[in-house]
Amino acid sequence: MLTKNNASDTAVTDGGAAIVAWFKAAGVRNVFSVSGGPINAVYRACAKQGLPLIHTRHEAAACFMAEAQARVTGEAGAAVVTLGPGVTNAVTPGMVAMLAGTPVIIVGAQAATRSAERGAGMAYDVLPLMKGVTKWAARCTDADRLQEYLDIAWRKMWAGRPGPVFIEVPTDILSAPLTAAPQTSRPPMPGRPGLCGKDTEAARGVLAASRRPLLILGDELFFDRSDRLAEAVERHGLPFATMRLARGIVDERHDNWMGPAYAPCNQTLRAAMKKADCIVLLGHHFEFDLEFGDTVGADTRIVQVCSDQELLHRNRRADVALAASPAAFVELLAGLPALELESGWTNGLVGEWRKERDAQLGEGDNKGIHPIAAVDAVTGAAPENTIYVTSHGNVDFWADARLRMPAPGRYLRAGQSGALGAEVPYGAGASFADPDAPVVVFVGDGGVGFHVAELDTAERYGRAFIIVVLDDELWGAIALPQEMSFGETYEMGLPRRDWAKVAEGLGGRGYLARDAEAIQAAVRDAIASGKPAIIQVPVRSVISPYMAYIS
Repeated sequence: MLTKNNASDTAVTDGGAAIVAWFKAAGVRNVFSVSGGPINAVYRACAKQGLPLIHTRHEAAACFMAEAQARVTGEAGAAVVTLGPGVTNAVTPGMVAMLAGTPVIIVGAQAATRSAERGAGMAYDVLPLMKGVTKWAARCTDADRLQEYLDIAWRKMWAGRPGPVFIEVPTDILSAPLTAAPQTSRPPMPGRPGLCGKDTEAARGVLAASRRPLLILGDELFFDRSDRLAEAVERHGLPFATMRLARGIVDERHDNWMGPAYAPCNQTLRAAMKKADCIVLLGHHFEFDLEFGDTVGADTRIVQVCSDQELLHRNRRADVALAASPAAFVELLAGLPALELESGWTNGLVGEWRKERDAQLGEGDNKGIHPIAAVDAVTGAAPENTIYVTSHGNVDFWADARLRMPAPGRYLRAGQSGALGAEVPYGAGASFADPDAPVVVFVGDGGVGFHVAELDTAERYGRAFIIVVLDDELWGAIALPQEMSFGETYEMGLPRRDWAKVAEGLGGRGYLARDAEAIQAAVRDAIASGKPAIIQVPVRSVISPYMAYIS
């Protein structure tokens, strides 16, 4: 980690120093990066100004770690990458952050302005790529305007639904001397739209007439919070389900929680969307997780609230669509007279969900335990403040339904984009975002291989997280659907890798755990050790609720 040398070295003298000074003013906690000569000015500034710089093994991992920081803390994450392939390695994390709605600032180098269009080494026009996976991407060619550009990026990043932004800076601009005074105050947050009278009255009317309401809490609530949300749930006795970033926004051990708002692993939710006479969708739209609204009842009335007008009415027309702050609507909801719900509505839904969840546990076989038994064993041994990360494929569809988040920022689901590779960096990034919380990553034997070297990153900086490899030796998210499609078993022929030795080789601890008791012992030992770790769990190859759902 680069640290400040002495107070006399903190002067903001060049473009790199201006960027770091702005990062500090904006509340950035860590800068994630992979070194390259063109970004040395940023590295020098991090050392002089005392902003921790986390050097990772790959630019994609650096950007995923920055996104994890945002998902845990609710504050913007930041990554700095070198030119050309350094930036193209950031494309997939940009896409993931865009789909997830997480605020990440990516600064990418470019060849010096005097070399523009001359075929400089590693130079490539990456702006078109980054414009496609961010809310805003631009090139700055004036060191004195870097902080201005960062202010623009800040406003773009936070306006409406948050998302990633990208600024490209030629290397000579990074090292150019400043003539303007640097900015030292935090950039202002964009305003959030409030409720207007006409639409508010329409929402009041729909809610007052509802007897079977369903509350779905969406991603935007993570960044636009109201401390009256639990009060609103309890005042009206509302059944509620939570989407990705909203997991834990109300304690999911609450009596009214009816599971994740993720239809493929929650049949109770699918049925409820048909039966409800009103769905209140806060900070989200009807996308894949909610079956695009296709299973909403024909007579169900919809109240949708989000600050991004483009998401209103998307896929399913709302009866009342409010381009407003979800937190502002929560304040309204908490102040309304208690709704008169149909007897047994909420308790019935919660009871059905709990029965469904209890029925998910299956038997193991001669190759390993059932994946749900493995997930339950881990959560049974981990403390309440644990941060969980789940992979894409079969893994997150098993874990989604088992996890119950007591607080926000404790669950990072990597699967909404379909991109493998985010899981391990998310675990590392979460360990930097909240060093006092244990971090557990659930990943398959396919996904772990993308960035397993980031265990070394955590070990170098004295951070710890646990990778639980649910190993079916099959890459089951591919093999099992192929078997269903083609009517025959497709043997991948994958050897069982010794992931424990991989962990040990990277400075961590390794465990092979074949049953629930061994899993729990490994979790406890790994947490107590303070070292990054891999727990390899042989699991039964079994189709997940999601795979059965999409087939």
